[in-house]
Amino acid sequence: MKIKTLNFDNKKKKNEVYVVELGEVKHKTISDISKMFINHKKDIIIITKEEKPYYLLTATDIIDALVAHYDNMTIINFIDKNPKKIISVSEEDSLFDAYRLMRSFKIHHLIVVNEKGEFSKVINFYDFASFLTEMALKDDLTGLYNRRFFDFLLDKYKDADIEIGVVFIDLDKFKKLNDTYGHTFGDKVLKKVASIISDSIREIDYAFRLGGDEFVILVFASSEILSKISERIKEKIKNINIDGISISCSIGYAHYPTESKELREAVNLADQRMYEDKKKRD
Repeated sequence: MKIKTLNFDNKKKKNEVYVVELGEVKHKTISDISKMFINHKKDIIIITKEEKPYYLLTATDIIDALVAHYDNMTIINFIDKNPKKIISVSEEDSLFDAYRLMRSFKIHHLIVVNEKGEFSKVINFYDFASFLTEMALKDDLTGLYNRRFFDFLLDKYKDADIEIGVVFIDLDKFKKLNDTYGHTFGDKVLKKVASIISDSIREIDYAFRLGGDEFVILVFASSEILSKISERIKEKIKNINIDGISISCSIGYAHYPTESKELREAVNLADQRMYEDKKKRD
């Protein structure tokens, strides 16, 4: 995976960097720069020269400079006195190239440059680590969560005193579609179904692809809302038409604690109902 494809969905990450040209700040003092950090509410200032990374200033750098009584020192003199090697990667480099660099140099921020060597963005080590963790919990094809995370959440919420709905979705005759039209077509179908599921649930809910054409949703809501969401998804999938081919699905859902004493019982019940629905179609 190339760095340019990364999308860190983190508001703090997007707002932590301030980029400024050297010509605009070279005569400003450390005191002036400290005010920039405060006014712009940034953690990092990237100083560029002709749009290429020239120096990276962190809030820690400024605090250390103020403690050393460099308040009135110009930033250009500060840079001369405290040279830093600019460590960067290209947008075309891989995710793991960036990871190895950050580990090797023990840095928390890594500058990314485009094909012209111009500043593109900054990778924050902690967001990066979080991204890698999320990758391990998500299905590569659809971007939904995987079975590993599903099992984790079942354990997490097994004794929770909250309402949880479980929805099982299985595509009808998917193997035949795959065999007839090929795996590329099958992948298109799976991605489309995953997109419909994601668009039909709220941020507090979770959607999973357990494998093949089997999907599961955990809905943190009442049985009435569970029913509405489930039927809405079923209807949307029924309306899918890819390359002139229609898709349908079998669905089953159950609600905890309305219909079961334990969450895993609700899971088994939803799974059973999904297979009962499938038998009606076979």
